[in-house]
Parts: sequence; structure tokens; C-alpha cells
Amino acid sequence: MRLTQEHISELVDQYGDMVLRLSYTYLKNKADAEDVVQDVFVKIMEKYPDFHDKAHEKSWIMKVTVNTCKNKLNLIWNRNKRSMDEVAETATYDAYNTGSNVLTAVMSLPDKYRMVIYMYYYEGYSTPDISKLIGKREATVRSLLHRARSRLKEVLKEEYDFE
Repeated sequence: MRLTQEHISELVDQYGDMVLRLSYTYLKNKADAEDVVQDVFVKIMEKYPDFHDKAHEKSWIMKVTVNTCKNKLNLIWNRNKRSMDEVAETATYDAYNTGSNVLTAVMSLPDKYRMVIYMYYYEGYSTPDISKLIGKREATVRSLLHRARSRLKEVLKEEYDFE
């Protein structure tokens, strides 16, 4: 299928923010996340397949985003670099901060927990869908969600009353 300029613009409008947020939760760096957004939409223009429906289209775009983030993290020069954000010890996700420490706590989680929390709570995916997207069993996804929630509860216990 050949994409028109109008269809590409619609895809960017519809999925651009989602791809940026997902990339940011994975990479923890706004500049790298923006690079991934560009890479993802270039891949969409190159390989855009026929989709069954909008849900299939969205999950394909999310899978491409996750894979692009993984590839970016695996680059050799990426392993040894430090971001200016780390050096300056300032957060780059202020634009996504809603005034609570929940986002900060989520961003402090290890990758495997952060991704499932993001997909489940921010994107609304079910555990079977997340399982397909990240290539793990459903039981593993449920375990990751449980452990992530436990860690978040521990980190946020002083701010929120869970009793």
C-alpha cells in the first residue's frame, strides 16, 4: 500500500504522542525519544502493511516503537554515553509531569517493569496484548505488573495512604 501525504499526517497526529511517550518511558531521554519517533514514522512510510483494523495498526506501531527503542539501547556508543540530563541531574520529562510523584516513581522502575506499567495503565492494553507486544507469556506479564505495583507502592507509601 502506498501512503499519501495526508494519510501520513493523520498517522502522525493520531500516534505521534503515543510513540513519543512510549519511547521516552523506554529511553528516559527526550532527545533520543524524539529520534525514535522519526525512525518509527520512516519505517511506517517504508513498510506500511495492510491492517485488519485500527487496533492492529496501533499494536503494529507500538511493536515497531519498542523494537526501535531496543535497537537504540543496544548501539555500542549508547552503552557508554551519559546524557546531559544525567550530568545536570535535571528531569527532561517535565512536560509529562502532572504534579505528582507517580510519574517519577514509574520512571525510576527498571525497564521490564516500566514498560508493562506504561502499556497497561497509560495505553490501556490488556495483559494478553502486552504479552504479544513484548514477546513474553501472559503469566510473565501479570507477574511483572504485580512486582511493578509492589515497587511503586513501596516508593509512594509516604505520599499516599494505601490502607
